[in-house]
Amino acid sequence: SASTARARWCSPAPTRCRRITAWVMRPILSACTLAPLTRSLVADPFDATEVAQRIRTALDGNPSMRIEAESRRGAAVLFRALPLRPLGKAAGALVLVRDVTEVKRRDRALLSKDATIREIHHRVKNNLQTVAALLRLQARRTNNAEARDVLQESVRRVTSIALVHETLSMSVDERANLDDVLDQVFPMLSDVATAETGVNVRKEGKLGVVSAELATPLVMVLTELVQNALEHAYPAGDSGEVVVRAERSAKYLDVVVSDEGRGLPPGFSLERTERLGLQIVRTLVESELRGSLSLRRRDPRGTEAILRVPLRRSR
Repeated sequence: SASTARARWCSPAPTRCRRITAWVMRPILSACTLAPLTRSLVADPFDATEVAQRIRTALDGNPSMRIEAESRRGAAVLFRALPLRPLGKAAGALVLVRDVTEVKRRDRALLSKDATIREIHHRVKNNLQTVAALLRLQARRTNNAEARDVLQESVRRVTSIALVHETLSMSVDERANLDDVLDQVFPMLSDVATAETGVNVRKEGKLGVVSAELATPLVMVLTELVQNALEHAYPAGDSGEVVVRAERSAKYLDVVVSDEGRGLPPGFSLERTERLGLQIVRTLVESELRGSLSLRRRDPRGTEAILRVPLRRSR
């Protein structure tokens, strides 16, 4: 019966058993009554009662679920009792005991690491928002129009980076959804442009999820390309549209930023341009994204910037 059942055999694993029980000799363990022995090994009395009950259930020939408990020696132990029913009659139970202490320790370490990384992203986001607020305040106080424009551009760039860190602070795997970030950045650019020139920004396709190391430079590059089109594509007072079209494959993310404006100036060269925004873009594409970028005229009018970014980094 369940109350008198004794262990007939146990596997020889004395090294791992030391964290579960002080009895590491197989003859001693094999002579013990199973359910009371199990209760004596589990620290929590409620868990001990539940483990013993599940062993009894298996001894009676009924299936039971596995249960995790902590032993009196501090080990995390996974118990499972399987009924043995030869010819359909209850004849005993197979009790599986697995030491999962190291697994649980690694899980806790990973959770702690993930929480720390998310907290870092959160604090970086808060600091960047503070910097943006200070720059915004300085821009409002200055009487120099050129200095005000430079400060406002800096606010936009810092805000874009802060949005990436905000997204990463809520991520559990250090990956960011670019569409979520850009869906917040583009409306801000569009609102300013609409107030000044009547130009809208429209996004086609999905950019998807990328790693943290790609997220920030990608958002910066796309923000700069869109801002460049908003500032230079259309004359003051004209209306128009800037389209960001994305296509993604297993290896590459391809993005085209296009407009139907006045086009590139004669003799334009991305390598020799003095525009700070495009210099930032070229540096990020080459050094951070390891991708390619080209700007060319559209037919019949306008400009398009073609960006290709490899999604898999070569070691």
